[in-house]
Amino acid sequence: MKMKFMLAMLPLVAATSAWADDASGNAELIKRGEYLATAGDCTACHTAPGADKTAKFGGGYPLASPFGVIYGTNISSDKEFGIGSWTDDEFVRAVREGVGKDGQQLYPAMPYDSFTKMRRDDVLAVKAYLMSLPAVHSAGPQTDLSFPFNQRWGMRVWKLFNFDKGELKNDPSKSADWNRGAYLVEALEHCGTCHTPRTLTMGMDTDKAFSGGDLGSWVAFNITPDKNAGIGTWSQQELVTYLKTGFVAGKASASGAMGEAIEHSLQHLSDSDLNAIATYIRSVPAVGDDKQTKPRDAWGQQNQDVYPLRAEGQTVNESAAALFNASCAACHGKGGAGSGEGFHAYPSLFSHTSTGSYDSRNQVSVILNGVQRHMDKGEIMMPSFANQLNDEQIATLSNYVSTQFGDPAGATVTAKDVAKMRKDADLTYPPKIEEGTQK
Repeated sequence: MKMKFMLAMLPLVAATSAWADDASGNAELIKRGEYLATAGDCTACHTAPGADKTAKFGGGYPLASPFGVIYGTNISSDKEFGIGSWTDDEFVRAVREGVGKDGQQLYPAMPYDSFTKMRRDDVLAVKAYLMSLPAVHSAGPQTDLSFPFNQRWGMRVWKLFNFDKGELKNDPSKSADWNRGAYLVEALEHCGTCHTPRTLTMGMDTDKAFSGGDLGSWVAFNITPDKNAGIGTWSQQELVTYLKTGFVAGKASASGAMGEAIEHSLQHLSDSDLNAIATYIRSVPAVGDDKQTKPRDAWGQQNQDVYPLRAEGQTVNESAAALFNASCAACHGKGGAGSGEGFHAYPSLFSHTSTGSYDSRNQVSVILNGVQRHMDKGEIMMPSFANQLNDEQIATLSNYVSTQFGDPAGATVTAKDVAKMRKDADLTYPPKIEEGTQK
């Protein structure tokens, strides 16, 4: 009787063991998928601004494009509005080929021209992670571009000129570190989406890969090893530190889309992966720019206050200096050297890639939008001055900073330029007064 009982229990024990192995395997797959989704920066485009944790991956993030606003879609496990009912093949086709569940062509705001290089098992690991999270039952705002850009079939034509389908293969002549970096940069992190210029058909100009991209009110700087236009003067460790923290003293501090990429993605990667990214980026062909006559971080120096300059007989725009002293000097110092130390330091305004660029859009955008990075080590914040300064004042302030601390070639900002950037960012001046409040 005892033997019969033991024999009867064997299938149950075996089944329990198989279930445990399967659960363990799924847990590992989900954990890997979470890391890959983080490396792919999926949160940034598929989660609405200000959404709480319960709405993660529920869609609604507005992506500005030359043709109108494109909204990130719901990629949560919801069966009606998300990917809950998608097969593996349907999900892989969307990620790597830009074709939705029902055959609709996806806009390349979803960077499938980079994600096509991902390995199938990595794409499915991402899917496993997304399916493990709570569903977000929300359709979110829908993309509604004007004619003819609302005709999605046109993406088939776009793909003929701009889409090379296929998984990225390792280069056997290169190191494992280099190949890992290539996969991260070219596929998962899709760095070329922002940092590569576009052709007339809005595809990536691969002949000038990573030489800088036009993001409207922002510039994605040249990250090739060119010593003047790119990052040729950066060390391996400086690049890794920047990717991890968004700040390198005497070099740069991250804002805009780069700040978001560091916040949501890069700061969470392993040090070995960040080193691999730096290794690969430092190896790509250098692309120069005649307008950038010396490294962006080599411009400027600590400046004297306006009053000693005036006493010495130097011509100074006193109204601009007054704006600077009132708005910037408290944190960045009257001499522009910055203040504080370490992670929470206010950066210097000289020896900085934004002020040292002949294109001052990033500088103006920072004044308008401010800076806010939610980092593991704490918050990085600079206030927006959009509600405090008008277009003329911001143009004057930006030109003063370029002249006094950066590349004087960037001191060409007009009030009209600021007005357009303000409109693109949906910022108002004077500030809106809420109904019911006292004027």
